[in-house]
Amino acid sequence: MADLSERILKLVLMSLEDGFDRLFYDGEFKKCHGYLRINNYSAPESMEDEVEGLGMHTDMSCITILYQDEIGGLQVKSDEGKWIDISPSEGTLVVNIGDMMQAWSNDKLRSSEHRVVLKQPLNRFSLAFFWCFEDDKVVMAPDEVVGEGNKRMYNPFECLEYLKFRENNQRGRFEKVGYTVKDFAGIRSQL
Repeated sequence: MADLSERILKLVLMSLEDGFDRLFYDGEFKKCHGYLRINNYSAPESMEDEVEGLGMHTDMSCITILYQDEIGGLQVKSDEGKWIDISPSEGTLVVNIGDMMQAWSNDKLRSSEHRVVLKQPLNRFSLAFFWCFEDDKVVMAPDEVVGEGNKRMYNPFECLEYLKFRENNQRGRFEKVGYTVKDFAGIRSQL
């Protein structure tokens, strides 16, 4: 998964501008690390209403690679605010841009708002691999990424401080829903 994450991240950097993979990967992303999370959503007691397994949130990682079982339930919010089902397909993975990459890219890449909706009376499993900056990394979009004449969208911040901001009141859980990197470090425009 680490090798796959590195390859995906280099492609993401190339999508920003040709040569960004060579310019920034070693200096900015070489110390990234990953962790795997197994998610088990219990079957809903009733199917009368739509049941959220996990409310709307963004991932705190640079990128997330997700495998969902055949039960499905993953939804992504469109630019228009509609929830779109991400139907599972055997042998495929879902890749999400996370908050750290959104801030590092100065909003050129968007951390996807997503949720899990339980639609069947069955347990749902997924595997999520989060590829993250090291805790003491200061996230700040490089000048070349911001671009000449553009404004910086985020104040520089340390990864660990953002993790603490998103931490749930249950020790070790990072599922505070509704909060994003914009809430933490976004620069509000001066009127």
